[in-house]
Amino acid sequence: MKPATTTDIAILTINTIGFVGYLAWLVFASGEIFYTQEGVLYLLPCLPFFFVYLYLMQRLRSHGDEDPDKKE
Repeated sequence: MKPATTTDIAILTINTIGFVGYLAWLVFASGEIFYTQEGVLYLLPCLPFFFVYLYLMQRLRSHGDEDPDKKE
């Protein structure tokens, strides 16, 4: 696994703060979202946060798994 750079850590930190902030807004400000048909639309903005996490984790893992002894 490749060590995380400062940019990776900054992006993960900002993404985590945004995700936690949005979830806090859902819990405290939006009310009872699951009692209406439109309630699921409040959860759709959570998907981009997961895409950022998956992209960065895959990027860190793929560069670190290269075997220097392997010859093609």
